[in-house]
Amino acid sequence: MHGLAAGRNVRREAGQRVTLRTVATALGLSVTTVSRALKEGPEVNHETIELVKRVAGELGYRPNLGGINLRTGKTHAIGIVLPFGREGEMNIVVASLIEGASRYMKARGYRTTIVPQSQADDPLTGVRDIVEEGSVDGIIITHTTPQDDRVKYLLEVGIPFVTFGRTELLSAHPSVDLDHEVIGAEAAGLLLDAGHHRPLLIAPSSHFTYSLQFMRGWRETFADRHLIAPDDLIHCTATTPDNGREMAKHVIATNPKATAAFVASEEAALGFLVGLRDAGRQAGRDFALITYGGTALPDFFNPPLSSFYYSNHAIGERLATFLHRAIAGEDPAGLREVVRAAFVDHRSQILHA
Repeated sequence: MHGLAAGRNVRREAGQRVTLRTVATALGLSVTTVSRALKEGPEVNHETIELVKRVAGELGYRPNLGGINLRTGKTHAIGIVLPFGREGEMNIVVASLIEGASRYMKARGYRTTIVPQSQADDPLTGVRDIVEEGSVDGIIITHTTPQDDRVKYLLEVGIPFVTFGRTELLSAHPSVDLDHEVIGAEAAGLLLDAGHHRPLLIAPSSHFTYSLQFMRGWRETFADRHLIAPDDLIHCTATTPDNGREMAKHVIATNPKATAAFVASEEAALGFLVGLRDAGRQAGRDFALITYGGTALPDFFNPPLSSFYYSNHAIGERLATFLHRAIAGEDPAGLREVVRAAFVDHRSQILHA
């Protein structure tokens, strides 16, 4: 009992690495007893377990993941492979997804490694590198393509993974996605109902699955109304403010009578607003806009824009949930979800004289 009492005023020296032996010495217990107490072993009484946990926490003890990794073959880490559309700038949408995923995994004893990918990088190489390093137990990837080589590779090597976005591959794999076809269809309907006879669709790069889904839903609404969605009114661009600005100037120059657009990226929409002003047009007065994204940014645009909204933070948590379950060995066929976006109506699809 002397050791237990001594543990009530423990401290460590600055810079000292706290090990099981550090905790054991502070309490006057054996390393074995401390180890078993931290694991809540049935052979250790409740009072000792509570005291060991408290003292270990006060001393700043953390499990030696290296030793755990050697025993279990696990790294207790996940990787998030993220493309960055522009160098030197942090995408806040990406940041909220990282926060959601990493917080969920941290609560389950995992650390998160971010693998940035520039536009010049080969997407498959980045994924292959992290797999071959053996530094993670599972991977999250985003921006899927219909026949995604990264997904094919991950299925082949058998490492757990989850995608933000779907593919058109026959093999089932864990994924979380938005119902982009529904969003594209509803956006077209809102603009047509507001009296815009030739609305524009500004979609992400057609390389990505979700861009193709936007376009499919958009065209379906036109077809349902016995209308044609002209190809010259559908444009694709990178989802950055700079690209949105240039796209606005381009479409106004080539189609000066245009009165409305669905810009399927809130960052591109921010640039699009500036591009409209550059071209002598003004959103809300002579041009209507709807956008889409995972933050509340459109609420603060000038003017605020109607938006198909989802929480990127919540998506990050959901991706991590599925990855954690995939690591545990669950059937990938049961780890797929399509989320509906909420429409936030600022009436920016309607022109106000």
